[in-house]
Amino acid sequence: MSTQADLSKLAIALEYADLGAGLYLAGGSDHAAKLLAAAAEQVLGDLARLLGPSAHNDEVQTLLAKIAKRYKAAPLEPNTARAKRGEGLSALGFAQPGEKASEETREATAAYLRAAWYTLEAMGLDAIVPLRLQKAVDQSTIYANHG
Repeated sequence: MSTQADLSKLAIALEYADLGAGLYLAGGSDHAAKLLAAAAEQVLGDLARLLGPSAHNDEVQTLLAKIAKRYKAAPLEPNTARAKRGEGLSALGFAQPGEKASEETREATAAYLRAAWYTLEAMGLDAIVPLRLQKAVDQSTIYANHG
């Protein structure tokens, strides 16, 4: 890990994963959540390959943790709150308020979010996984089939 650009990949991946998880948890906008989660998984995978065996080096872990802890998530409201104000991502072609996206899209989104979580875990960063990503992974693995 030699440049600041390499370090910024973690911040970008955390943002994608966190926003994707937030959209997944809020309901609606499932296509946007899927795209963000897939992008996070891709960036984290690239970063993990770039780091290779040095990912568990103390110096690298300190740098990664510093960036991850500095990241502050943007708040996302539940879909129902946006619907009351007439806002949301419907103008971009995503699910309308109250409309359910296909089950396949929800499952794909959850799979990408889990992949991002497992990549962070493999990099030794499971302690600083964004809260919404952890909640989305828990919801999709523990509660999804018990609804």
